[in-house]
Amino acid sequence: MFAPRICFVDVETTGTSPARDRVTEVAVVSVDRDGPHLRATEWSSLVNPGVPIPAEIGWLTGISDSMVRSAPRFSDVAWHLYDTLEDAVFVAHNARFDFGFLKAEFARAGIAWTARTLCTVRLSRRLYPDRGSHSLDAIVARFGLDDSERHRALGDARLLWRFVQRLYDRLPRGQIEDAVRSLLIRPGLPPALQPDALDRIPSAPGVYVMVGAADHTLYIGKSLDLRTRVASHFAGDCWDERSMRLSREVERIDWECTAGEIGALLRESQLVKQRLPAHNVRLRRQLGQGALKLHDGRPRWVRAAELPEPFGQEHYGPFASRAAARQSIIRLAAEQGLCLRLMGLEGRRGPRQAASPCFNHQLHRCRGACVGLESPEEHCLRLLQALEAWRMPAWPHRGAIALIEDAGLGGACDWHVIDRWHWVGTASGRTGALALANAHACLPAFDADQFRIVRDALQRVSRGELAWTALS
Repeated sequence: MFAPRICFVDVETTGTSPARDRVTEVAVVSVDRDGPHLRATEWSSLVNPGVPIPAEIGWLTGISDSMVRSAPRFSDVAWHLYDTLEDAVFVAHNARFDFGFLKAEFARAGIAWTARTLCTVRLSRRLYPDRGSHSLDAIVARFGLDDSERHRALGDARLLWRFVQRLYDRLPRGQIEDAVRSLLIRPGLPPALQPDALDRIPSAPGVYVMVGAADHTLYIGKSLDLRTRVASHFAGDCWDERSMRLSREVERIDWECTAGEIGALLRESQLVKQRLPAHNVRLRRQLGQGALKLHDGRPRWVRAAELPEPFGQEHYGPFASRAAARQSIIRLAAEQGLCLRLMGLEGRRGPRQAASPCFNHQLHRCRGACVGLESPEEHCLRLLQALEAWRMPAWPHRGAIALIEDAGLGGACDWHVIDRWHWVGTASGRTGALALANAHACLPAFDADQFRIVRDALQRVSRGELAWTALS
């Protein structure tokens, strides 16, 4: 056998999130080398999760609330399970799921636990790359295994032990153990990915796209080292909900190389808004973007589509949404002693009408403009000073420019064409950049994320860290 101690493990749970859901049953089939022979011992226990079991989960597993009511809590069996798993290779089907739940439960019990983990989905894919499905049901059918106890923890753990026994009956011992060794030293790739998926990704700057069934985009990210960043999603002891969902759903990883960080940031922002991946949230927010503009001493919301082209220096932001802008102003008011009532953010009174103290004044966070201790003009001046850090600068050039990002050492060189804070596109040289600058009849819609990327890049230009050239 490929290790002195092997534990075939299965858990049943109340759901799919290790952070939110709980274990309802755990089973271990431990296989130890006893001289020339192998000795298998079994242990299983129902677990009281402390929360109701959803009806659909109960239907699937056959475990009901009444069955676990008198069962021990996980903390009651934690140390026994810890001793059982100690020094063993942890083997499970879709191992990240079982490992993630047990790691979370051990952590709640105050126990730090980890293990070398082998996923039998990945092992099956490695040994039988020409086969279709590698689900446990498919393996049961392929090897003629007895599945009369499917969907209970001990029954599924026994199936994994029988599967490995069948492998040793059908394949050379060396082939199996070479496959196991290669899987144990690599990050825990999702079961649906090909074993060489990471090897094909370059260690270079760029963006990556995780794709699921029916070419559905799951997640888009960027990095200066694509291979390392992608591997980090699936390596180590990650068991957060998003990592678990990505691991279950991802079937393919695509990527695009860029010359550096700016190109990766711009392309990530563009792709997220075009493809609306399920697991990206922040960068998807485009329709609600905008800025603030003062009117009669009050900040007023201006949607991105209504920003003048080019905007001057009377706008402040940008913000991902109107709600985000409001929350930022409320925090600023508390820090600077500004009056929410005069700014039209509290009550219905006009800025020049006498009123009782505003809520912030009662908390000593307003200097009293609401009760006449400060004139509206003085208040407006202080508001302008407080907003200065958010002022959106006017475009500092006469026309379009190119930010030149060179990978160096004979690598790619990207010319990012920027016009009035808008990213027009990227070319590989001056000729292509000039063509882009002259081809666009109208600018793309304002994008707050790209504005921030370009603004930060221009700061690098001013420090001499990035080359640029005018295109007009």
